[in-house]
Amino acid sequence: MDGSDSSNSRRVADIIDRRVGAGENELVSGWQKMLAGLLENMAPYLVNCRLVTFHTLLPDEDTFFQVLHQQIMVPAHVTALYISPSVRHQMMFGNRAGGEKDMPAYRHEDAPDAGILLACRASDYQAIVNALFAHPPHTPAIDVYDQGGLIAGYSYASIPACREEISTIIQTHLSAPTI
Repeated sequence: MDGSDSSNSRRVADIIDRRVGAGENELVSGWQKMLAGLLENMAPYLVNCRLVTFHTLLPDEDTFFQVLHQQIMVPAHVTALYISPSVRHQMMFGNRAGGEKDMPAYRHEDAPDAGILLACRASDYQAIVNALFAHPPHTPAIDVYDQGGLIAGYSYASIPACREEISTIIQTHLSAPTI
């Protein structure tokens, strides 16, 4: 670990201090419920201490996942899922009444982002870390939801800068439950 880890931790703590106490919000609560449902559906495939993804990734998505997988440290009590743009496209459009023939064509070069990462404590969806690896002109960001409220939101100048802080944010917001 280099000296930037302590500055990253301080930055994360400062954002938490400013955001905690904002309270539950109906829109945020609905979004967190949708993310929790997705994680719950994927639970049989999630593994503690590992970032997992789907079998069918495009070559650029697989390269992105490999870098992400090497860079992200997932604590022993946490599960994490990477959803690529092409998989998300299938999830959004593949279940239409007309089936795949009505699904709009997916063009990797048109994707507004490089995918998302979701993390939570194993089988506990009360707190969810949601990273969006957005391409310009949009902003890469990490949001943290806890019991229906947005408790922290981080934005970055680049995807690599976003990836650099994910481990710290996961560790901070999804620390091991105390008994």
